[in-house]
Amino acid sequence: MRYEGGCSTVVIGKAASATGRVLVGHNEDDDISLVQVHSVPRKRHEPGETVSFGDRPDVRIPQAAATLAFYWSEVRRPGGISFGDCFFNECGVAIVTNSCNPGKAPGKTDEEREAFLASQGLGYGVRRLLGERAHSAREGLDIIIELVEKYGYFSGRCYQIADKDECWAVQLTRGKYLVAKRIPDDHVYFMPNHYTIHALESSDKENFYYTPGIVENAIENGWYRPAVPGDYSDFDFAAAYQTEGERPYNTMRTRNAWPILGFETEWLASEAAGCVRPFSFKAHRKYTIDDCKALLRTHYEGREDSLARADANGGVTYPCDPHQTLDDPYTICCGSTVESTVFDFADDPAACCMYRTWRKPCTNPYVPIFLGQLKALPGYAWMTADEADATHFDPPAEEFQYRPDAAYWNAQNLIWQTELDYGFARGILAPEIERIEKGWDEEVRAARARYEELKAQDAQLAAAYLSSFSEAKAIFASHWLLRMTQAIGDRRYRRNQGLPEE
Repeated sequence: MRYEGGCSTVVIGKAASATGRVLVGHNEDDDISLVQVHSVPRKRHEPGETVSFGDRPDVRIPQAAATLAFYWSEVRRPGGISFGDCFFNECGVAIVTNSCNPGKAPGKTDEEREAFLASQGLGYGVRRLLGERAHSAREGLDIIIELVEKYGYFSGRCYQIADKDECWAVQLTRGKYLVAKRIPDDHVYFMPNHYTIHALESSDKENFYYTPGIVENAIENGWYRPAVPGDYSDFDFAAAYQTEGERPYNTMRTRNAWPILGFETEWLASEAAGCVRPFSFKAHRKYTIDDCKALLRTHYEGREDSLARADANGGVTYPCDPHQTLDDPYTICCGSTVESTVFDFADDPAACCMYRTWRKPCTNPYVPIFLGQLKALPGYAWMTADEADATHFDPPAEEFQYRPDAAYWNAQNLIWQTELDYGFARGILAPEIERIEKGWDEEVRAARARYEELKAQDAQLAAAYLSSFSEAKAIFASHWLLRMTQAIGDRRYRRNQGLPEE
């Protein structure tokens, strides 16, 4: 068995969504990491100003005249990390990414491949510049094309760039080639950790893009040989550019996610046809925010790949913690999940809502955070955004020690408690989470209605109202983490002592 890490993303096209707008759900999986959330304001920049990033400090990129405000979920890791952060900007554009393990690099020897990758100019900078500059998903596509084809990229990865109307899946190679496909409005899309785009749809320029020369590059490097010389109709991007000798990565996630989403028939047909990398399927029904949450929380309960087992009362028991497997079965909610987010877009960007959990989403509720005025949330960061920028690739060692004033560590405390006996803890947490989220759903609907009323009087006041709403929910959730840590410990103690548990 081998480690099957990486992130998971689900996208619901607007015609398949119960909200009438795109839905995006994402689990960010990064081992040995912690997360803080910053609010970064709009900024203006001087003519001729350039920007660089810590993983490629010698590459200077012309700065935009102005950059957008955004929420920045920053993943911190000893030594720095290029590929973990998520962004949600003031225009209602969300950026999340997935590893694609990791894609081929040109060269016949390891030394040649390493030299090639060292020559590619961007890694971390792509996501950050998208967060700062993209006014729409479509503009985000244009930005990523310009950056990657000019400077090159040193990882194999898929970017999901979304707004309320559309989402583009942009699959980057290690180098200067990419393919991009717009997720159809009436489709559901799931991305584990392998390329899922196959044929180059050259006739559909509104919904598909690929870098010129991408086929010739694959031929030159020996990754693709057309069955008929000069006829490239059998070209398959995923097959050509996925890492040499790799089976499709995280297929366990794929074979469980699609049936959970209601596409078991389609998945089995796809698998039987030899395509274990489906891009998307046409929806049979309308999907909700709760559908996204349920998928991001799953350990495949009730399915063959699950470690959980049915008990005599029709419930579920866990003979071991489903988060503590570093090989198969590798679940969607897993040991390395550092945050989980569902992006609920709105016509007015200020009313866009980011539902977010700390760490594993099965252990705490999705907190509703409106874009509003992009207000910093109490306890969500332990330094300023400028300080985080300066130390992102060189965080101090003491930063990874417990901090009682940080919401992240409150969540980590709760997780440590649950992992002593996951089945026991789940019985306490699950009803609480369901109750809280149901109440919050009603409050979010009421808050959006109140926002519309206030906006007619004063747009700034209306946005401030949404920010205050979000702050109150963030504070409540941080306290809830502490209460649940105490509740699990207290009930376990009582059980061990033979005392009544209530």
